[in-house]
Amino acid sequence: MAEVNLDELRAQVTNISEKIVNLKKAAPVDKDAIAATVKELLDAKRTFSKNNNGIGVDGKPFEEPMSKAEKKAKAKAEKAAAAAAAGGVSAEGASKEDSDPNSASSKKKLAKKAEKAAKKAALKAQQKSSGGAETTQASSNPKKQN
Repeated sequence: MAEVNLDELRAQVTNISEKIVNLKKAAPVDKDAIAATVKELLDAKRTFSKNNNGIGVDGKPFEEPMSKAEKKAKAKAEKAAAAAAAGGVSAEGASKEDSDPNSASSKKKLAKKAEKAAKKAALKAQQKSSGGAETTQASSNPKKQN
């Protein structure tokens, strides 16, 4: 008897869904009728899931609909929880490696910056000693030649 009841409820949900589609396609859209029908659809889905061990018509666990603000807050909380579990990224979006000045990646970045600064200083010194000739710059960086 439970199977018949579930089949009837599934058919009811399908009929109400089609009714909503037809109401939305109607030339003068009746927002009050749509809202009432949506409420009826949610009640039918809720009843189906209660009789089907929490599984909805679509085969997924039934969850009560949420407002946009509630969805956003839930997504943010899930993202923060996943980041905390992974240990890589904090809720603010900065990685732990960037915030730790002694980490390997931070040291690597600092070394690259120092190397770049040293090259720049050497190039400036070379240009100063040669009177600012552009040929030394062009020959020292073959990638920029055409």
